[in-house]
Amino acid sequence: MNQIRKIKRIGNVISILSKYGFDDIIARTSAEKFLPKGFLKSKRGEEIFKLGVYKRVRLVLEELGPTYVKLGQMFSNREDILPAEMIAELAELQDNVPPEELDIYKKIADELLINPDEHFEYINPTPIASASISQVYVARLVNGKKVVIKVKRSSIEEIIRSDIMIMKDLAKILEKNYDAARKMSLTQLINSFENNMYRELSLTNEFHNIEKFRKNFENRSEVYVPKTFKELSNNNILTMEFVDGFKVNNKEKIIENGMLPKDVAQTGIVLFMKMVLEDGFFHADPHPGNVFILNDQKICFIDFGSMGQIMKGDMELLEGIIESFLIQDAKKIIRLMKRLAIEYHIEDEKTLEREIYDIFHMLEHTALNEINVNDIVAKVKSIMAKNHVLMPEFIYLLLRGISIIEGIGKQLDPELNVMESMRPYANELALKKYGPKQIAQKSLKHLKILAANLQNLPDDLTVLLEKIKDDKLKVNFEVEGLEDMRKTLQNASNRLTYAIIIAALSIGSSILMMAHIPPLFFGNSFLGLLGFLISGILGIAIIYSIWKKDK
Repeated sequence: MNQIRKIKRIGNVISILSKYGFDDIIARTSAEKFLPKGFLKSKRGEEIFKLGVYKRVRLVLEELGPTYVKLGQMFSNREDILPAEMIAELAELQDNVPPEELDIYKKIADELLINPDEHFEYINPTPIASASISQVYVARLVNGKKVVIKVKRSSIEEIIRSDIMIMKDLAKILEKNYDAARKMSLTQLINSFENNMYRELSLTNEFHNIEKFRKNFENRSEVYVPKTFKELSNNNILTMEFVDGFKVNNKEKIIENGMLPKDVAQTGIVLFMKMVLEDGFFHADPHPGNVFILNDQKICFIDFGSMGQIMKGDMELLEGIIESFLIQDAKKIIRLMKRLAIEYHIEDEKTLEREIYDIFHMLEHTALNEINVNDIVAKVKSIMAKNHVLMPEFIYLLLRGISIIEGIGKQLDPELNVMESMRPYANELALKKYGPKQIAQKSLKHLKILAANLQNLPDDLTVLLEKIKDDKLKVNFEVEGLEDMRKTLQNASNRLTYAIIIAALSIGSSILMMAHIPPLFFGNSFLGLLGFLISGILGIAIIYSIWKKDK
């Protein structure tokens, strides 16, 4: 990254933070000493403080640009770590930005090394959509096929990479100075955001996502996946089929098309469950703008830049949590949750267990048609927040997806009960999972692992015995909290040492003063005065260190 550009961007970030009254963040960095006197307060008017702090955070993100807007949108899904007022402000962030002026014919020629006229009958030079990372054009191939061309913005990768570097620095500063930032594992969240952004930046990645999604649904006739054109695509350009349909929540159009809204709602839930529990590969943002119904009544998903992916091991843990939830085994849920979590700080497992049983109680004593999945999701997020549980990113995408799907379903069918709609699919999946064939396959797998371990056992025992014989076996253990105790005792002993020195200096100085030991200064012993001065300075230093530690 160009260093001059980076310095300018850092200056821009500092200026915008100051403009909206976040001088305390700047003051905790080394940047303030390089700024002109009065720079911070001169960049804003006092009226800015009349706005709430959460609104000021949103305004900062909007003014900093698309990378920060994307970050805010990611955090808008994290009710487990942010207050409701902040979530409401972040939900207002929009990813719409003015289109970049671009010669689309020249861009295609330079990127794909082809003559556009040989492949396209025409390309509309005005984008039909424009977002922070890319913009979309409508075109027609020479064979008459209507397509859309997604083009990545120029220099967007460099901008995002530089912004993420600055975000990481800010995260370290915030974690160093604010307990709230440490508790929410801000650096870990920024790293997760970085991975997601780099995946979204790659149109080659989106191309592969579409093809994987197509393969997963090749036997489902109710789903249509747009065709892609590999020869007209690369990491910066993606050409795919134009789909003509209407948004999935358009109830009037659904009825006009000869469909029942409640059937569409049920289908949407089943499809999402298949993505999650069967494929481990799901659409991370299934809002109505990304899900269409075509004229032949098929459901079509678009925008595959951000997808949730679940590893096989995590899938087994997730299935275990769902099964334990159904049989109301809170202790097993906690065990599996710990294995699934990236990190956790559960202070009281009994309290956590009671909170999980609260969810069971809520479901038991609520009529099926009154159960709100959003309430359950909010409760789960609240439990994770209280116990400082940081889950893999796919969990938060999954919870958000469930909320969106329920919202669409309730628009189409106000009487929809998501829990009841999920039951047939869950039963079918359970039969598949616990069928004779699956049990036999799992048993065979476990036997192979056991056989391999038994085969290695003699060698492992030999190595262990040799280490014991040669007195090379070492056992490492760690007592939790011992380091904190050591630091506390060290600080106490240091202060005690200083106190003894101060007492000795004070007593010695008193003796020198009373004996009038020369040299004299205004009739008093100079050495005595010097001793009093040193003991006074040390005493003030100890008092200040204690006050600062307790603050």
